[in-house]
Amino acid sequence: MICECGGILDVIRVEEYPEDLKDKINYDRVCDVQCLNCGNVYYSQPYDNGSRLNKVRKLKD
Repeated sequence: MICECGGILDVIRVEEYPEDLKDKINYDRVCDVQCLNCGNVYYSQPYDNGSRLNKVRKLKD
């Protein structure tokens, strides 16, 4: 993933699977990413399937 400034986005946090989830392969997690160049942070970005939808879910620190 590339930032608006042209820098590379680094994954800094990934959503945990819900505890009661049995079908993990079909669950689309989200992540937070940070630009290595300018430091901007982008929240709730697609992580697993490359979906372009920015779902908002609670992420653990």
